[in-house]
Amino acid sequence: MTLNYKSLIKKFTEHGDLVILGIKGSCKTTLLMNLARELRQNPKNRVFILETFPKWIHEFDSIPYFIIRDSDVQDVEQRAELESGYSYVQWAYDYDLACREQLEQVLRTQKDAIILIECEDMDRISFAMTQIVYHFYRVQYQRAKQNCLDIVGEHVYFLVEESHNLLDSTVIAKKIFNKLRKIQNEFRNLNMHLVCVALRLQDLNPKIRSKMAILLSQISLDDYQLKIRALLRNSAFKNQICTLEKGKFVFPSTDEVLEVQPFAQNGKPYEWQPEPEPKEPEKPKSLWQKLRAKLNKPLVQRGEF
Repeated sequence: MTLNYKSLIKKFTEHGDLVILGIKGSCKTTLLMNLARELRQNPKNRVFILETFPKWIHEFDSIPYFIIRDSDVQDVEQRAELESGYSYVQWAYDYDLACREQLEQVLRTQKDAIILIECEDMDRISFAMTQIVYHFYRVQYQRAKQNCLDIVGEHVYFLVEESHNLLDSTVIAKKIFNKLRKIQNEFRNLNMHLVCVALRLQDLNPKIRSKMAILLSQISLDDYQLKIRALLRNSAFKNQICTLEKGKFVFPSTDEVLEVQPFAQNGKPYEWQPEPEPKEPEKPKSLWQKLRAKLNKPLVQRGEF
């Protein structure tokens, strides 16, 4: 059986989230770009691509992009924390976004966008990503509280290539990870969805991975021995998954195959610019104001010399 992009989106949306797993060169990015294009065609879908390397802003379709620079994620305070189960103290940081107002305007006004995060360490990257996710969590939660979530019918999709920056609790601050994990627990109830790419299954924290459907391309033997052999125990592809052809993906839930078509760019991404503040229309001047303005002019301008 075969899948297409539309049917894949329908299947994983019912489940909640999706992780695309495969070795380098298996067309994971091409697949993700095709999925993003398909998702954007639905006016009820909002699509935000979160990347840490400037690939999408050059190779994807016409779409606004916004850059979070390393200097935008600023340290707020440093505190000591005793690591649970260990006898040593770690230093933990809190952060803030210097570009928060501009980012909020992008997320509020743009249906779809690319967010390029240029931070140099994973804590800052994960903090910035979590702030983006949290913005929509607040919006969707308020809609659910007012019982209008289904009436609005808006779905929010986050597409993440470097998923280990967001979903690996061993390399990011515990406070940031726990906040993200709490939000992701409620994704499905709030019409929010995560589509991420990974090279290895063990790059993703199992507490988050357990809520995600899996789409498999050619994988390493290490991954096969770890978990995937059990997933494919009744699959027709269990003996092919380590040597699958480039561009072919297996959806284990239904044992269907998706073949990826090449991605041809349509337009070019463009950097988002804030809208200028509207100027208030000038009030017409009274006769006295016009007379005073004339009297205040130099004599030469009044024609008296």
